[in-house]
Amino acid sequence: MENKKESGRVRMTKQMLRRAFTQLLMEKPIQNITVRELCEKAQVNRGTFYVHYSDIYALMEAIEEQMVAELAAALDELSVSPGGTESLVEPCRKIFEFLKQNSDMCIILLGKNSDFTFVNRLVQMGKESSLKQYMECYPKADKKQAEYFYNFVSSGWIGLLRQWADNGFSDSPAAIAVMAENLMSGASRALMVP
Repeated sequence: MENKKESGRVRMTKQMLRRAFTQLLMEKPIQNITVRELCEKAQVNRGTFYVHYSDIYALMEAIEEQMVAELAAALDELSVSPGGTESLVEPCRKIFEFLKQNSDMCIILLGKNSDFTFVNRLVQMGKESSLKQYMECYPKADKKQAEYFYNFVSSGWIGLLRQWADNGFSDSPAAIAVMAENLMSGASRALMVP
């Protein structure tokens, strides 16, 4: 029973640190954030911070790793069937739900103080499996075409996400998913070589 209570306390502390961290990241780049100011903003003792993280970068890495793991699980459901008959709306909706739940980090990752390395890492996450699926669905397309298509679509997703963030995530994840599927469907004609 005591462990569950402690686990809840740890979870709450980490949430407070994350909230304060994301607020600070909206104001300035990570290299200008100190543990002292983070702890003051989060109302957490510095010693408590160091129980969980070695420094500010370790906190950022922990948040990123959690997002990567959760996003990877969502991406596993995103697949295209040969002939393109299956709708991607539901798997896309799940991804956009996840992104909305992590809107604080999405705003930061796509904002002026963003870590483009992390965004690029997210783009690369699904590249290999996506290219394989494209080649199965569009056997007449070559790998070069599939790579162009992937880069186009992934840039489009980032653009959609930026616009959605700029709009305060006011549109539903389902509406954004429908838009993403329509854009991908239209762009997929590039893989249908004569």
